[in-house]
Amino acid sequence: GQLYGDVLYFATEARAGWSHSDPRPFYFWGYFVGLNGLWVLVPGLLLLDSCRQLVTAQRSLDRPRHKAH
Repeated sequence: GQLYGDVLYFATEARAGWSHSDPRPFYFWGYFVGLNGLWVLVPGLLLLDSCRQLVTAQRSLDRPRHKAH
């Protein structure tokens, strides 16, 4: 949900021609892109970590089990 909201936020601003953001480079890149980019980076990393853990868990369940005699 967070990533979806961020994509909408950036996409609507890009479609409006960046008219609602400060045109000065420091404010645009530092505040608008940098600080708002954290809201894309952190959930993205958490999503990637969750996918890796799910793949690891599924692989361990898919391994054939040997019967102990």
